[in-house]
Amino acid sequence: MTRNTLKQARSETNRETEQRSYEEYTFEEPDYLAIPDIIKDRFADEGMILRWLRIEIRGKEDIQNVGKRLQDGWVFVTPEEVPEMSHNSLVKNEGRYAGTVCRGDLGLAKMPAGKAEARKRYYEDRSREMMDAVNAQLENQNDSRMPISNSSKSSVVQGRAPNFQK
Repeated sequence: MTRNTLKQARSETNRETEQRSYEEYTFEEPDYLAIPDIIKDRFADEGMILRWLRIEIRGKEDIQNVGKRLQDGWVFVTPEEVPEMSHNSLVKNEGRYAGTVCRGDLGLAKMPAGKAEARKRYYEDRSREMMDAVNAQLENQNDSRMPISNSSKSSVVQGRAPNFQK
């Protein structure tokens, strides 16, 4: 190789490394509770929705919470129903929740979509009735000497994403 050819080869190599160093990388913190879309879609086709339920709190079984959720109609998902999640989930082998797909202190559960929608409507209606009752009570206690005006506005906001300490 001649000197000029060697110099040119080195400069091309330097350019390539410079270009690689300027590439922009992005990082997103992994979502601990993410359920793959393929699984969500499969359950949606069956008319079911998925949700994580708390089964333990501070290392002790949360029997009260699980009892309420089971009464609502939630059923725990078995590993046979979601084989795609076997690599990043734990399956309880013993105890009350044996055979349940878990991540940390949460268990994956399913419910018929129609039942979940009816439950949601019920609680929305109940909340609206409570607000109407409070507003009616305010109106009844209104005095012209000291008028009460209700300029409140309500909005529905989805809950914050969970933040797990590491």
